Amino acid sequence: MTDPESTTSEPEQATPTTPRALPEGLEPLDLLKHFPACFDLAHPRPVKIKINKDMIKPLVAELIIVEGTNKHQRIVAKQLLRNLINRALAAYCNLPAYLEATVEGAPRLAIDGTPCGQVSAHQAAYAAAVLRGEIPPQKPWTVKPPTPPAPKLPKDAPLTEDAIVPGRLELTLKFNQLPKAVQIKNGMKIGIQTDNALVVATLRPKAWKKLTKANSDWPQWVAALSGTLGAQVPTDQGPAIILQEPNLQVFEKKPKPATD
Repeated sequence: MTDPESTTSEPEQATPTTPRALPEGLEPLDLLKHFPACFDLAHPRPVKIKINKDMIKPLVAELIIVEGTNKHQRIVAKQLLRNLINRALAAYCNLPAYLEATVEGAPRLAIDGTPCGQVSAHQAAYAAAVLRGEIPPQKPWTVKPPTPPAPKLPKDAPLTEDAIVPGRLELTLKFNQLPKAVQIKNGMKIGIQTDNALVVATLRPKAWKKLTKANSDWPQWVAALSGTLGAQVPTDQGPAIILQEPNLQVFEKKPKPATD
């Protein structure tokens, strides 16, 4: 027999874990006990079409736990309660005794036990066909619980000490002109003017030799100078950033082949 509340047919799904906003161990047929004037498992009678819509409001008021639950838990509980109602009605309306009682002209009952409509000839024929096994009983459709709302994130937030991990800040410069170095005790001091700051580094003799050799051997080259950020110091050209522990790499820059 078609579920009296059913308007669409959807695949049957497993009932999700009961949330805290519903009593634990709640079974579908337990819901019918809240409407004794309408539902009687021993002597079932046809019920009102779409009676599920009349059942949800009093069941929500009676069963959903408000204290200690949040809004989303209560919304999910309401959707799961709808699923339990659908399953309860599907089980009740497919009982052999219910199908036998679904005859043409039989009164349908509302949740308070008052008559509300009658069984049509088509509905009676359908119930008889299900009872004979000619038509499989319709499975209950389910309502998917809503997904949790996305949390509202702040545009910015302070970092706590335990959120910070140690790291190493490095700076990499690229240049393709040979600087005019100043020889000092520890090596060759060079300056590279970037768009944002003047960077000063002292190259070891071996690194300086590599740079001058590339400048003499290759028509075009590019150097990459990496190191850690040091202190900011005054110079004749303004404030400069010291690049500590510089590491130099030089690459030949070959011209692109000519195209016809």
